Amino acid sequence: MVDLRRLIGLCSAVSFICVSAASAQTPAYITAKPDGVVRAYGNDVARKIFSNAYTPVRQQAVLRSQKSIPGFDCPSDPQIALAEVIPYPVKQGTTSWIERYVLGCTPRTMRNFLLVLEGEQPRMIDLLPGNTNTDPLLQSDALKGGYTAVGAMAAKDCDKAAVSDTRLTSKIERGAPWTERWVFDLCGTKAEVEMTFTPSATSGTSWTATLVK
Repeated sequence: MVDLRRLIGLCSAVSFICVSAASAQTPAYITAKPDGVVRAYGNDVARKIFSNAYTPVRQQAVLRSQKSIPGFDCPSDPQIALAEVIPYPVKQGTTSWIERYVLGCTPRTMRNFLLVLEGEQPRMIDLLPGNTNTDPLLQSDALKGGYTAVGAMAAKDCDKAAVSDTRLTSKIERGAPWTERWVFDLCGTKAEVEMTFTPSATSGTSWTATLVK
């Protein structure tokens, strides 16, 4: 992993060198492989995604996520690696993808974003942290059930409830159900919810949310 803030500083100080490098090679903080993006969107789009073109907006999103999600001790300039870039078309004709970052916090954490290309710059949308296997639509749907499951544990004046982590608790096999644990921070109170996801061949994926006692 590399220090993303220092990389940004270098780009600002010698922008011509950074712009030139962006068109020629992948910056060091990107450890993901471009194969899936190439298959989905072609070489030109992949070349830009795997360049320094979006480094500033990525930095802002990761640092915002670092500050907003409780439960982690993160330095002001954490070590960061863009570990996965996953094509995720939100609609026909739109270039969009998911990015998964590993942050050198204590404990180590993963942060995820949906990027939708609007003109020359992507809009970055925060997704659930951790290594959840859910896509953005399923996250949005299941999150309502997660909050319902932990609702009774939150203080009445708590207005900063958030999911601080997600982790897989079963193997992922095509077409088979899987389980995850979602960790909620309810203004300092921790709660875990077991999420069970059941794919269907015809109607998407159903879910259940059970508070872990």
